[in-house]
Amino acid sequence: MGVVLAACSVSAEPPLGFRERLAELHPNRLASDAAPMAVDEIGIDPNWTLIAESDDPVVMHAKADLADYFAKSMKVRFAADGKRRVIIAVKPEANPLTSRIVVSEGEVRISGATPREAFQGCCRLEDMLNARGRPALKRGERTFTRMFSPRMTHSGWEVEKFPDVYLDQLAHAGMDAILVFIEDPPDVTRNGKEDIPALVARARLRGIDVYVYAWFAVKASKFHPLDPGAEAWYDSTYGAIVKNAPGLKGIVCVGETSAFKTRDGVTAGYWWGPKSERVSGKRCHGWWPSLDWAPWLELVAKTTRRYNPDFQVLFWTYNWYGAPEKERLALLEAIPTNVTVHVTFEMGDKPYLLDGVKKWNSDYSITRIGPSPVFRSEAEVVKRRGIRLTSMSNTGGRTWDSGVAPYEPCPYRWIERFRALRKARADYALSGLMECHHYGFMPSFISEIGKAAFTEETDSATLEETLRAIAARDFGAVHAAAVIETWKDWSEAFVYHSAHNADQGGPLRTGPSYPFVLPGEDIPPPPHPKYEYYEGLRYGNGWKYLGSRYGLSEKEIIDYRGHLAKECALWRRGNARLEKLLPTVPPEKFAAAKRMLGVGAFFERSAITLGNVRDFKIAKTAAERLAILDREAENVRATIPLVEYDASLGWEPTMDYVCNREMLEWKLRQLEGIRARVSARDPHP
Repeated sequence: MGVVLAACSVSAEPPLGFRERLAELHPNRLASDAAPMAVDEIGIDPNWTLIAESDDPVVMHAKADLADYFAKSMKVRFAADGKRRVIIAVKPEANPLTSRIVVSEGEVRISGATPREAFQGCCRLEDMLNARGRPALKRGERTFTRMFSPRMTHSGWEVEKFPDVYLDQLAHAGMDAILVFIEDPPDVTRNGKEDIPALVARARLRGIDVYVYAWFAVKASKFHPLDPGAEAWYDSTYGAIVKNAPGLKGIVCVGETSAFKTRDGVTAGYWWGPKSERVSGKRCHGWWPSLDWAPWLELVAKTTRRYNPDFQVLFWTYNWYGAPEKERLALLEAIPTNVTVHVTFEMGDKPYLLDGVKKWNSDYSITRIGPSPVFRSEAEVVKRRGIRLTSMSNTGGRTWDSGVAPYEPCPYRWIERFRALRKARADYALSGLMECHHYGFMPSFISEIGKAAFTEETDSATLEETLRAIAARDFGAVHAAAVIETWKDWSEAFVYHSAHNADQGGPLRTGPSYPFVLPGEDIPPPPHPKYEYYEGLRYGNGWKYLGSRYGLSEKEIIDYRGHLAKECALWRRGNARLEKLLPTVPPEKFAAAKRMLGVGAFFERSAITLGNVRDFKIAKTAAERLAILDREAENVRATIPLVEYDASLGWEPTMDYVCNREMLEWKLRQLEGIRARVSARDPHP
């Protein structure tokens, strides 16, 4: 049945307690197993002084941040007038995304091509010291040039909320942009009214840009761009957003939430609108590459740039990745060249055979690496026409493969994705990334590898070495080899992981809280999870996944048993190996190591639930059903200590807690109710 992880039964973390960890920007990083000082290293002690050679606000923030890091993480407080110096400076570079660190006997000089890169240079210095485990630096020079900008994320703190300390965490992770959904222009988000200009200012201080995401579908649909009155209406919606906050960097627009009344004769109606507006035989607008998007883009660009001439319009082609190539590319040939085309990296990949069974991904998934044929075909047109290209890459570490885990712990799959994106940069001039969507960003060892992978200094061939260094840092050098073997098991598990829509929108969306249902019965309504708001509460949408009836057919369930069995075995083997070494992990590393094991165990528990849901759906006898109910009850009980120990498990910003103790206990009661009904129907199974 897999790893029980009994060690997680103590020290329960309160709901949303992971925020306390996020708020601890600079935890203790001194390692008890750090190697002694080497002859080619210099040590930083309280006789050093920290100096900023620029009074730019971003540089001054970087100085304060670095002083805090040394005081808390390295236990070194700088002197006011020490003879040796750590210097932060702004120095022009050929590439504006470059920072540089020069270490000599009496000086550590951190410079950046811009104030933003000077701050990034300070964060790189912290990375170097974290890996070393003591305030010691090797003499020499290192140059870091970021490969992608923007690297944008949604909030993993709370829907649309970006406290200062979380913005600092994003900057340290190498992110340089955030995304905010606008539900009602100019400043109402999915989490209420927001002071967007203030958010822009707070983010700018940390070297972060702010993009908005068009989410006002009903308002957006009112006018075709060539209709009388359209220009004034677009100014009152798209234009008003930029007028309210001219410092915004750009807007992301996707078909399903930006659709409008078309004239193409091919499309009609909206997936979110009244069915009466849909026309039989016509495509649902927002899900088709109508040529009417070309004048729409021209008007949106013209309207927004009235208030900010450098404003970026990102046009996301996600919704019609399944449309014929001819129609997709015809639209890209027609759009203006002064916008950015945003293409999902792996969507539209072709099904393939795995152990003789067809496998594909329904939505965002690390089960496929990419780029897909859809990405390649669209990127080729975009490059030829000189249009800027960005991609939805999920490289923050989360995909639709799990709804309520902070990251997918399959580093070797992610390394393949990182390498593929680097190649796409060379092949198609890919310039920027959306690193998560809906699911907010949570820093992890996956995002650390991504930060290294997206830096020109790092040879792609050395990413496995980077991973090994992280294993030694986080578990102790003596355990690095065993941890690497566990990560290989976890990564191979994702080769067999299901990316079917029935699973992405069902058991794998919610984890082991996903309910069982008998034929002919409805799923009982679960407790409605709630968003946490600063100004009150509202219901979240997690309940709809708990209320969705499982969709795979009996034939598919049988066909995919082999894949799921292999996945479960790989999770089980990797988790057992990691659990075995946990008691001997250095004390200062133990809590984080146990949380990582908890993530792996949660994926194992979710895979077991998926198997039990499938088996229960096709069970023929009462005896079979009762045996499955027993297995699942045991699995659910074993999940409770996992979500208790790590409050980031079972939670996701747009769904809230759909798999915490409350929801798992609801699941247990639901299983008991089914057991009673099955037993009543057949008292002698």
